[in-house]
Amino acid sequence: MTQEEMQLKQLRAARAARVKKFLRFMPRRTNVHKYPVLKWFATSIRQRDFLWTFRTKAAIPALYAGCILTFMPLYGIQLALALALAFLLKANLPILVGLQLISNPLTILPIYYIAYQIGRFFVMIFGVEGPHLNMQELDLLLRSFRSGDWGANVEYLLMVFALTNLGGAIIGTFVGTVLSVMYKIGAYEVSVTYEKIRKFQQQRAVTHNKETTTTEFHAQQHPENNDRKDI
Repeated sequence: MTQEEMQLKQLRAARAARVKKFLRFMPRRTNVHKYPVLKWFATSIRQRDFLWTFRTKAAIPALYAGCILTFMPLYGIQLALALALAFLLKANLPILVGLQLISNPLTILPIYYIAYQIGRFFVMIFGVEGPHLNMQELDLLLRSFRSGDWGANVEYLLMVFALTNLGGAIIGTFVGTVLSVMYKIGAYEVSVTYEKIRKFQQQRAVTHNKETTTTEFHAQQHPENNDRKDI
């Protein structure tokens, strides 16, 4: 084994270790039954190979859909929507679900606030004025929405919800694009590494076959050497 081949195999092992470490926080075939919502469809999920492949055709849709979904004000129903999108788009389920961890009780308030401001700024480009909203008002709206105490704020709440969804979709599309480019670059580097290792293995196999053929040829040309060995 050459030094270059050894380095390539070490690089491949390091990448595999990073992937395994990352997958600890994602659903897998062995533990999908432990996740809320997903556990109700565990048998069906395990049988769908396209939900578990990390090929580009399944990973890229998962990155886009997962990023858009996690930045939209849909906290609480994200896992159900992520599962539906995974089936609909034939996308990678671990990536789609794992991205939903971005929005959690500690991050939803700043995420939604930024999403709302971006959505508000976007519609202002077209001459539509959205209501001003600060962090305290957003927190109050979220509490009212969860409790169902909408009162006379239904129209205002719907406007905020729509603008936050718009902003979340914009952020998610941008982040999804960045992650997709990074994923494609990583996938290309992995394919190049595997191809180089495969070529090294083929060259070694050819060399071994040539050596074996040469040895057999010499043995046929000089049978007396074999007789001497027997003696």
